[in-house]
Amino acid sequence: MTFEEIFIWHGVTEKDYSFATECFCYWVILGGIPMVYVSVLVNMQKIYDIVEEMNKDFIFVCSLSPRYRKPFLEGQLLIWQLCYAWFCFVCFVSSLYVLFPVAGLCYQSLFATQDENTQRPLQFPMWLPNDDPYRTPNYEMFLVIESMMCFCFVQTFCVYIYTLFHILLHYDTIMNMIILDFEVIFEGLDESVALLPRYDVRKMEVQRILNERMKKIVTWHLSVFKAVKTVSSVYGPMLVYQVSLSSIAICLIAYQIAEKLDSGKLDILFCLLGIAACLQLWIPCYLGTMLRNKAFALGDACWTCGWHETRLGLMVRTDIVIFILRAQQPVTIKFTGLPHVQLETFSSLMSSSYSYFNMLRQYSK
Repeated sequence: MTFEEIFIWHGVTEKDYSFATECFCYWVILGGIPMVYVSVLVNMQKIYDIVEEMNKDFIFVCSLSPRYRKPFLEGQLLIWQLCYAWFCFVCFVSSLYVLFPVAGLCYQSLFATQDENTQRPLQFPMWLPNDDPYRTPNYEMFLVIESMMCFCFVQTFCVYIYTLFHILLHYDTIMNMIILDFEVIFEGLDESVALLPRYDVRKMEVQRILNERMKKIVTWHLSVFKAVKTVSSVYGPMLVYQVSLSSIAICLIAYQIAEKLDSGKLDILFCLLGIAACLQLWIPCYLGTMLRNKAFALGDACWTCGWHETRLGLMVRTDIVIFILRAQQPVTIKFTGLPHVQLETFSSLMSSSYSYFNMLRQYSK
């Protein structure tokens, strides 16, 4: 990151804005790596705890009837499919950053002529004061360092986005289980016991069953709030970093692509990098919106569970009122300095990025 700051200063000083913007994009991307590492190391125990809770949920749901088990396992399968898709995409982009310099070196070694005056390629552009970064041994050292940075990028962002995927989608499926619970909360119970005296044995048994069913619903509901709070505390700093700088980074990536297109070139790496930058911002925003909407749907599921169609509703009326009130509290990722992570935030950031892009293009002309 220190090198990239030097390159940015050099690009601005020499009015080579294409070089400066490219270096700034890489500076933003590299800056996310220590943010994720520090957040994970500081909150390691919280991650262990939430993984243990998710494991307990998995074992418990697998012991239930197929009505619960099938949609839950389908949700788990979707989680793994999405995680593998993200892993393949990030690995593909990063591998191109390693393969392109290697391919360039192979071409120079096998086919280039002496009068071509070719320069050995690197993943990221380099500049050194009073020295040539492309001479031996500078070139070899920078090639190894930049390749290591590509590996760190894969390791960091694959695990970071995967963790968000797995935790948030897991608790989305848990909320589906809550909706299923509300659909059968009065199933198999004799509603005539609601008119019996309070201490009648049959009424007390039905009351116990209803209390156990509500307890399971409330326990799952509280686990959702706890999980989202944990995600906010662990990955909040990284999300603040993303939201703060992503619009600028996406704007500069688009500017770099446009500048290359003006000169008749298509920068494939920056096109893929732009897609990755948009995706890494869209994914947490989409997951945040999905959780928020599903959490509000729990209140609707409770209201439409049929409590008004059976006398048994009188026996859990207070529980239903409390749950509906609790379900009005939005389930959102929150952290100091961070707006609600949802699609409205993503739309606002992309709009800002487009405005910055237009200003840069007008200024450069």
